[in-house]
Amino acid sequence: MHGELIHALYGHRVIYDAGLGRLAFVKEVLRDGRWCWPPNSEDLIEIQRRVQDIPISLSPDNIFWETVGNSFSTKKAWQGIRSRSSEVLWHNLVWHPSWIPKHAFCLWLAILAAHKTRDKLLAIGVLQSASCVFYCGAMESLEHLYFQCPYMENIWKAVLAKFNIYRPIFHWMEEVQWMIGHTKGNKFPEMVRKLALAATIYHIWLERNRRCFNNRFLPAQEIIRKIMQDVAWKIYTVGNILRTERHHSLCVNWGVLLDGEV
Repeated sequence: MHGELIHALYGHRVIYDAGLGRLAFVKEVLRDGRWCWPPNSEDLIEIQRRVQDIPISLSPDNIFWETVGNSFSTKKAWQGIRSRSSEVLWHNLVWHPSWIPKHAFCLWLAILAAHKTRDKLLAIGVLQSASCVFYCGAMESLEHLYFQCPYMENIWKAVLAKFNIYRPIFHWMEEVQWMIGHTKGNKFPEMVRKLALAATIYHIWLERNRRCFNNRFLPAQEIIRKIMQDVAWKIYTVGNILRTERHHSLCVNWGVLLDGEV
């Protein structure tokens, strides 16, 4: 009633006095298009008086958001209640139409420097040593993991080679900036680069955890194979491949056979 629940204003007793069930509909207190609350108590008489200025519509009920005519959706509700901030430059590098959720989430964490690397755990006293689990002699940090460690550097170089890219490996955020500049749009080559970066970040972090917690070790070539497998699978399912030399070259490099090829 005027934005308030009846039982919140008058208590549950009023529902009992009206002879209504807890799941009663509004239509049960309407007669011939008019409000008709039973006059069984003073509270009900007051409710009958107060609802007279609430218009009754014979049209079906509709749920609107903020203004009449603006249909409701969970997206509009979320946009209305969340704290908004400016869009980051790496948004489309992580969240794009062909993303693999677990890969994108891991890449997102890496860009935000949110991974609990060993240097962070050492700083809060969880570990006694922050040595790299790939035995390169350096301290594990996000920068070291992506891709200053020789093990990781070789993996990332092998992934870039699938795009015929041969260049020095940059520091982590410089790599991110380079990828942003070379993955604009959602065409096939840009899509594959985005998938490859996210898959690389995911499988490197997976191998790091495997060594930390399970004492199991995979050679770099096996990690590269897993990256290729995930990217190739997504290429198969997404499609968007043109019969061009560039697209064909990419598919060959990633082990994807086009229709009619053996």
